Amino acid sequence: MLELWKYTFLGIVQGLTEFLPVSSSGHLTVISKLMNLNLETETLKAFFALLHLATFFAVLFFTYKDVWKIISGVFKKNEQRTAWKMIALLLFATLPAVVVGLGFESQIDKAFSGIVFPALMLLVTAFFLILADRFNGNKKILDLTIYTALMIGLFQAVAILPGISRSGMTVFAALLFGLSREDSVRFSFLMSLPVTFGAGIIELSKVSTETPYAISGFIAAFFAGIVGLWLLKKFVLHGKLRGFAFYCIIVSLIVLSISGGI
Repeated sequence: MLELWKYTFLGIVQGLTEFLPVSSSGHLTVISKLMNLNLETETLKAFFALLHLATFFAVLFFTYKDVWKIISGVFKKNEQRTAWKMIALLLFATLPAVVVGLGFESQIDKAFSGIVFPALMLLVTAFFLILADRFNGNKKILDLTIYTALMIGLFQAVAILPGISRSGMTVFAALLFGLSREDSVRFSFLMSLPVTFGAGIIELSKVSTETPYAISGFIAAFFAGIVGLWLLKKFVLHGKLRGFAFYCIIVSLIVLSISGGI
């Protein structure tokens, strides 16, 4: 029963922190270490990937209207140009994360081995969150160029590191390139679909019978993810990301103190 609650708790943490700009990878890495989970490294990675797949479905549920508009637009003559541009923007925004994730897999794995590095990266996340509240553009997603989509994608690629928030970095980058707060959130959500789906599918085959409670984590991550998406949208629209920055700083200092890093 204790193991069930551990996996469920990790699912809730993943669901909330995947979208709240406080870094899900950082939280999962630190918390799993502190909880002394009896999992082999590959199995732990696979469980985290399963949680990413759960958050993919949460985003899909939250953005189904946008996703359906893109898919259906491909088959409607008067909407094809818009649909294909959206697809192109999302593909180029995803490309950097794919290149970094596959090209530097071993180096990234090492970053997940301890808790000091994620704690330090939370300070980086805090810095960008403080800056994010300063921007409030008026551009729409379709005003983006392939170049700007690629640049926003670079920020997403950096967020592969534990402690760097994917949602925080992509929302910041979108705001930096002039998107409105609402469209910054929308683009960040849509960008997360291929990344979370890919991460989940690639590692899903590694889930073994050693994780019998994985389904509880999956369900918890899905519902917590929906809550996290709703909260992020509200906070971004009201320009209140600074509060999450202070949270990241506090958590970072606590973890560094526990680990002896400061």
